[in-house]
Amino acid sequence: MEGPEVHSHHHGGHSGHRWFDIAVSACAMVVSLASLYLAIHHGHVMQEMAEANARMVTATSWPRVSYSTSNVDAAGATPQIRLTLTNKGIGPARIEGMELSYDGKPMANADALLKTCCSSKGEAQQRWISSANGEILRPGEEKNFLKLNHTADAQQWAVLNDLPAKVAVKVCYCSVFDECWVTQSSSPSKAERVKACPADWKQYSD
Repeated sequence: MEGPEVHSHHHGGHSGHRWFDIAVSACAMVVSLASLYLAIHHGHVMQEMAEANARMVTATSWPRVSYSTSNVDAAGATPQIRLTLTNKGIGPARIEGMELSYDGKPMANADALLKTCCSSKGEAQQRWISSANGEILRPGEEKNFLKLNHTADAQQWAVLNDLPAKVAVKVCYCSVFDECWVTQSSSPSKAERVKACPADWKQYSD
């Protein structure tokens, strides 16, 4: 007679040696944790690289608008009053707002400014006006938004020549990435970062 059939039992994944199995499981866990760490670290590195790249792009597109005045023309030869905005940055600047005050009072335009500062003498003065609001200044570009030609009348010229000293200008400008700053003639070396250009300014235009 044949004896009873004997079935062998297999324990999948187990060697039958308890400490060996524990060591294999521990190694597998270490490898998994190491892989997870590397994945997270790689994600952080990629994020830092993306942020650094964004900062670099922003830095290479940074505008810097400043206000200046002069009592001679661009060639430096002929007496002429000039009120000027210049983009000294390395990216284009979009002028989103400008407020000009004379003796602390905001002026709506050049006519109002000349009537306030110079009475009827300003009205007769030959001038050149170009609005700066809404303009885009390229890097290195300057914008003369008011020029007053020299007059033979010494008294009239003395009054006009004193105008820039009593003028205060605030300008809000933005980069191509809609990052905006406000600069003022009272602190020309500083530009304050703002979320949006002020809506309560009395806009100066031509």
